[in-house]
This record gives sequence, structure tokens and C-alpha cells, in this order.
Amino acid sequence: MQKSIINTAVRLAMLAAPVAIAGFSTVAVAQEETALVERIEVTGSRIKRIGELAPTPITVITGDSLVSAGVVNVGDLLHKLPNTLVGLSPETSNNTVFASGLNNTDLRGLGSSRTLVLVNGRRFVSGAPGSSAVDLNNIPTAVVERVEITTGGASAVYGSDAIAGVVNIITKKSYDGITLDVSTTQPTQSGGEEEYASITFGSESGRASFITNLSWARQKQISYMDRDYLRDAPIVIRNPRVGAVDFDARNEPNAVFEGLLGRQVLAAYDKTGTFVVGGKRYNFTDSGELKEMALGQPLPPNPNGRVDYLGGEGYVFAENQFLRTPLDRINLFSSMKYDINDNHAFTAEFTYSKTDAYGESSPAFLSFGVLGDNALLPQAARDLIRSTANSNFPDGRVSMGYLASDFGNRRYSQDRTLARIALGLEGFVGDYSYDVYATSGHVQADTEWYGEMFEQRFYDAVDAIELDGQIVCRSAAARANGCLPLDIFGRGIYNQDAYNWVSTDALRRSSIQQHVVGASVSGELFEVPAGGVAGALTAEYRKEKADTLPDPAMRDGLLFNNQSAPLAGDFDVKEMAAELSVPLLADLPFADMLTLETAFRWMDYSTSGTDNAWKIGLNWAVNDELRVRVNRSKSVRAPNIGELYNPPGQTFRSITDWCASSRANALPEKYADNIRANCAAQGIPTSFEPSAEWFSSTRPGFIVGNTELKNEVAKDITVGFVYTPAFIDNFSLTVDYWKFDISDMINSFTGTSLVTLCYQADSLDNPYCPLIERDPQTFEIVNYFEKPVNSAVSRTSGFDIEANYRLATAVGDFGFRLISTYLQERMYNSTGRPDDQVINTGEVLRPKWKHRWTTDYTYADFSAALTMTHRSATVLSNTWSPNVNNYNDVPSYTTFDLTTRYNVSPKLQLRTGMLNMFDRNPPRQPGVYDDGAAFEVIGRRITAGLKYDF
Repeated sequence: MQKSIINTAVRLAMLAAPVAIAGFSTVAVAQEETALVERIEVTGSRIKRIGELAPTPITVITGDSLVSAGVVNVGDLLHKLPNTLVGLSPETSNNTVFASGLNNTDLRGLGSSRTLVLVNGRRFVSGAPGSSAVDLNNIPTAVVERVEITTGGASAVYGSDAIAGVVNIITKKSYDGITLDVSTTQPTQSGGEEEYASITFGSESGRASFITNLSWARQKQISYMDRDYLRDAPIVIRNPRVGAVDFDARNEPNAVFEGLLGRQVLAAYDKTGTFVVGGKRYNFTDSGELKEMALGQPLPPNPNGRVDYLGGEGYVFAENQFLRTPLDRINLFSSMKYDINDNHAFTAEFTYSKTDAYGESSPAFLSFGVLGDNALLPQAARDLIRSTANSNFPDGRVSMGYLASDFGNRRYSQDRTLARIALGLEGFVGDYSYDVYATSGHVQADTEWYGEMFEQRFYDAVDAIELDGQIVCRSAAARANGCLPLDIFGRGIYNQDAYNWVSTDALRRSSIQQHVVGASVSGELFEVPAGGVAGALTAEYRKEKADTLPDPAMRDGLLFNNQSAPLAGDFDVKEMAAELSVPLLADLPFADMLTLETAFRWMDYSTSGTDNAWKIGLNWAVNDELRVRVNRSKSVRAPNIGELYNPPGQTFRSITDWCASSRANALPEKYADNIRANCAAQGIPTSFEPSAEWFSSTRPGFIVGNTELKNEVAKDITVGFVYTPAFIDNFSLTVDYWKFDISDMINSFTGTSLVTLCYQADSLDNPYCPLIERDPQTFEIVNYFEKPVNSAVSRTSGFDIEANYRLATAVGDFGFRLISTYLQERMYNSTGRPDDQVINTGEVLRPKWKHRWTTDYTYADFSAALTMTHRSATVLSNTWSPNVNNYNDVPSYTTFDLTTRYNVSPKLQLRTGMLNMFDRNPPRQPGVYDDGAAFEVIGRRITAGLKYDF
């Protein structure tokens, strides 16, 4: 195909390049002063530019660097970069039910929903219904050419969701040959093993070219029992000095960690049922006989006063917790291109992905009353319970704690299938390039639960009496519904028919659809004295839809701790965008080139209406060594389907009614006048007092989406420079300052908070009061809606520092690469009120400093890379005070990875490596010892692989 090619100084492309390449593939310095340089499209702009002359900071991860890092999932490497947080990963999603196994990235820690993930510059269907976050499990690493990460001004180019920036995964467009790749990763402790196999083939003959890849990956589960540092966990106790005469409640902690580690056991639940009579705790043998419970070593009371044990019978925390979700992936990817003639080409891209994951948690744990005449109990237990008889319970009654191990662990499998096709026509008309495309993506995500039970049926089945010589369920209504007595006071002694009546599996089906059509054209518009003015125009239409359908038992809330209502929602958006790149000065002292970069995007959402995004920036090439760039932009994020259309689910909260007369003398002084004025404005008399019935119970309300949401708005700025000193060959330094101010952030509040915020506001004209309903006659609060609202603001700022240096020697070539992020400020305010401002800078997920340093070495057919990842010391909470605990400080954390490659022949490559070389576990202290979002939780592991080209 004919391509737009111009003669330009390669040095200009070099000094303007803001690209930081994680895989150490630097742009080769040309031998000639000038060369033919192809115009390409780089992330952050639709204008095709010279080489890597990008208008905004870009970090590039090459496909080769994924191999060097010993990972087989794009997300695994993104999570380790200093400018990202883990959105979701198999190490953090085990207990998230519907999201188990997902892999999302989170730029700048602003949330996965504010990070836009593209594939070849086009949108990709999301991974979970109601969300906009892309599941990186669906991208096969074998076809990744590079990953470009940009920040600042991206919304003006790509639209909603790009507030924090864009992750653009660029795939290989063609391939010639067949390559087989297999690898394995084996931790030095059991659990978490990984296997990978991939075959890639393609052809570049004639006008047509294509690449196809089929890959399979498996990673196994890690339970807490698989790791020594998880089996014997840190144990927090109440400060033994609490209650002492000289105890200083202001400056001495209530909760303390004094190095106590062990396998903590909660005695209140047992696999055969447990209860207390006369100060002694009892349970049952496997065959159903009463016995005194074998308790372990008593621990000091925890901060709430509960006494747990080391060892013994009961609920063993480590036995019932799982750290890493097992995940199986099959990916099929194919891309083809057909040159219709020298100026036009047809492209097609197909992605099929199937991922299977399952989360796992403890068996159901239930606490329920058992009467002394329960016919399922052995006689000794009946007699013991009858000893507690009183006027309310003539036969006696005890509270039974039961861990339903006979029903098995609660497991929820996630079966996700993705199919996506992208068709395009691209080429040149004269000096202008064009791209017309259409994409259609569909995800079917089905979740199935095992080890579930009908909760009310369980209570009916274990409450049995003797009637006409037969043991039957106490409730006549339950008997009419098929209830059979279920003997749980032992192990496996129940009647199978009774078990079948209580136990069940559950299913929720869900689907996601995304359809996009768009077109763009770019090229040089006209000449000005400093050079050619380039521009791009883009038009795009997108429609998204998501729905879920839980089975009837889930919809009706009949299952243990598992209720879900159906979701159905959709939106569409029409967008148009324009970009201009205007050279202002050229070839002047202290101004080799000064270029104005602008972009504007108009969007019309069917849900949140019309909006716009824009950016304006300057690229200033001072001389051959120094380039400065400044960008200012407005970005937006439209509410997603979940935030808009989440179905109503009932909840219950304890509510404080600030308008009650009994609160009149207990109002917070700062807001007392506002509360009185707002209550009066609603016509509530000063003598109003809710009824005793209202006070005696938690109040019902609903958790629901909000179709009135508007777009979030971010104003961001980036200022930075690229320095390539002539006196140091092959060295570059990039420093960028960035700042994001986000307003109208979407946030949800509990009913309790809604009432407080409503009446403490300056007037009733606030987002919270419309979500509260009062009875017009009694004035009692009768309903509330926990809807997301546009109430929050945040401010995040910091610096990115990137340095590259390459050194060629007689004994091999060395490369040194540092990527660092300094977090200057992270402020979040859920309401915008001064009192609600929270500073997260320096907390566990947001350390002030994060570094990734890589040293690579190449000699002939051998190469090696040593990578250090470091995070600075943090704290659990910035709102900590000395009377809370004694373990707020979290130490710094560093890990090392070593990987090697050797080309045995031109066709065969062998790989080995050791990840987390020194087996660094998370800091062994409460709050972080199992934190997979911030620390390495898998431990030391050995990797080995081979690649063979046929």
C-alpha cells in the first residue's frame, strides 16, 4: 500500500519523542541526517505523526517485554507499573462473586471505570455487566506488538472513560510462519501453579496477510492453607491495659498487635453445631453424640471483647479463606488485511475468548435457636437444653452456631465467553488518510453457585418434633411444602431426601453487548511559515447494552446470604471530534519547533445528554537535547449502565432522625441551625417524635440505580520535559508533572448517611433530601433510596520520572531503565463539604513513591533481565490516632525478578526465570499481610518456557 512518507530529520523525531519503553527497545539513531519516516497514529491523537512524535506523555510496553517479565497476561505486567493500581485481579477478586477472576487495570488509582482500554485504537467490550472496565484476560499476549499508556487529554480524542488515561493494546497485524510457545510457572510452595501454551501462525504473501493465535492458560488456586504466612496469621487483641486505672484512652491504643501469630479459631460455629449452657460450650461427635467442645488455647480478648482460640474445634479462619481465584483461559485471535489496491485496504479482526474462574468461601454459617424438645437432638442434649427453661421457653432454648460443612464450601463459578469482530476500510485519498470501521462485541457471563441452601427451609428442617411416633418438621406449613427433618448434629448423618430439600445450586445469566461504527480522516491541511498544519476529524456512534437474569430463588431472596435482582439497561452515544496540530515556530534559536496541539469532542448521550471534552497543549523543542510539553484538558465520564439502572434491592439501616424532638438538645453545634431550618422547611413540627415501633427496628430502604446521574468532569494538566544530552550517548530522561481535579464524581451513601447529609446541608436543595420519603401524616421516615449521586470531588497530582541508558561493551550490551511515580497528593471528598475531606496520600494503596528498575544484559544469543519493584513505606490510615491501634505504620517493600533467554538456534529459544527471588511476602502485620492489591502474595516461583519457530 502507498503510504504518506516525508523526508524529515530523524533527530527531530528523536528529540520530540516522549516515549518511555518498558522493554528497553529504544529508537535506533539514524546513520544519516535525514531518512524516510512513515507517518503513524500514536495513542493520544488521531493525527498520523512522524514516528513517535506524540503530543502527550506515553509509556510503551513492548510485546517482547511481556516475555522478559515472565508473564502471560497483559494485566500481570500493568499491575506492576508505578502509575497503576490493581483494579481487579485473580489475587483480589475471590470474594467479589460476580467479578471473580476479572483482570482490570486502574491508572493513577482513579478507578477502573476511569481508565479506557482500547485494542488497536478502538473500544473493546467490557468484562462485567453494568461496568465499563475491560477484562484484560481476553487479550492474548502472543499477539501484542506493544501497549501504549497515555495520560492527560485523552477524553477529547477517545471520549468517555478516559479521565485517568488510555491503555491502548496494539496487536501484530501480520505474521509469516508458525510459532509454538509453552511455559510453566511453579511456586516453591504449593498452590498458584501456572501453565501456558500458544500457537501463532500467519502469512504475508501477495495482497493478503493475516495472523492467527490460539492460546491456553491456566492458573491454580491459592488457599490460606497453602502459604505459611497465611496459615499462621497476625492476631489482633484488645490492649490488656484497657480498664486499668491509669489507662490513657486518648494516647494508648485499644487494639494491639504484639507479634502474636497463629491459626485463629472462632468457637461460635462448628461443623456439628455448638451451643453454650452453664458457661460450658458443647458440640457433637460425628455420629451425633453430645460432648464438651475441644477448645484450643484461649487468646486474649479481641478489641470487641470476643475470645477466640489457637487450635481446637470451631471455625478455623485459614481453612475457609482463599487468596487467589483459579482461572482457565482460551483465547483465539485472528487479524487479516487485504490490499484492494495501492491506496485502499480491507481489515478484519476476530476475538474469541472463554474464561472459567471460580471463587470459593467458607460453608454457610448460621446461628439459630434450638428448643429442648427438638427430636433430632440426642437425649443428653435435650436434657441439657431443658435446664435453661423459663417462662418464655418451657422446654429451654439455646442459640446454635452451625458451620454447614456437609453442604460444602460455597463456590461460585464464572463462565465468561466473549466474541468480538472488527471490520475496517483504511487507506489514502490524495494526501489524506482515512479509516472507516465497525466493531461488535458480545459477552455471555454466567455465574453458578454450589453449596447453597434455601435458608428458611434449613431452619424449618432442623426444627423437628416427634408426632405420632414419627420425627417431623415442627411447622405444619413447612411439612405441607415437603419439609423433611434434617439432622445436622453430627457429620453426614442426615437423610438424603431432607438434604436435597434444603440444598440447591443457583444460576445467574448475564450478557453484554457493544456496537460501534466510526470514521476518521487525517492529513496535512495547509502550510504556514513554520510548517504544515495537520488535522483529524472523527465521527463515532456507539450503543451498549447489559442485562442479568438471576434464577427465581435468588430474586426472591430465598438463599443464604445471596439475593440478586435482574438488571436491564442500555444507552447510545453520538460523537464528533476534531484535532489540530499547528506549528508556530521552527528553526529559531531556542525554538527548533513550537507546536500548538488542540482537540475538541462533542458527545450526545441518550442518558446524560450532551457534553464536550477538549485539550490544548504546546510542544516546544528547545534544541536537539531538550523538549518541553504542556497540556491542559477537560475530560468526562458518563455514568455506566450499572450506576444508571441497577435494580432495586431492599436493605435495612439504623436511622437517626435529626428532626425528632428527642434530638433537639443533641444536635451537632456546627450544623444545628441548618438542621432546624431544613426540618421546618419540610413542615415538620418541633414536637415531632417517631413512634416506639419506628425506633425499635431497622428501617427498610432500597439500593437502586439513578437515571438522573450526569457526567463526571475532570480538569487535568501535564507539564514535562524530555532531555537527551549530547554528552551522554544513549541516555534519556523524562519528567512529567500531572494533576487531575475531578468534580461531580459518582458516589453512593447509606440511608443513615443520606438523612444526616440532607438535614445538615445549607438548604433542602441538595442531592440527598430527594432520596428520603416521609409519611405526610406522621412525618416518619418510611423509605430511602441509596442511589448513586454526583456528589464527590477528588484531586490527584504527582510526578512521573523515566530514565533510559544503554551501554555497549566488548562483553555484551547493558540496558538500564527506571520508571518512577511520586504521588504528591490524593484527596477525596465524598460530599464536597470541608468536614468530609480525606487525604489518601501515603496510605497502603497509594504510597508516595513507586519504582520499577530493570537492568538487562545481552551477549550474542543470551539475554537476561533483573527487575526491582519498590514501594515506599506507608500507613494503614491517615486518620489514625494513637488510641486506635499500634500497627498503623507499614514498611517499604521491594521484590526482585530475574529472567533469562537463550537462542539455541535461529528457531529454538529457551527461557528460565525466578520471580520474587527472595520470597518476599507482604508485611506480616494486620491489614496488609494478605493484601494482593499492594503486595506480592504468590511467593517465589520458577518459570521455564520454550519457543519454536517452524
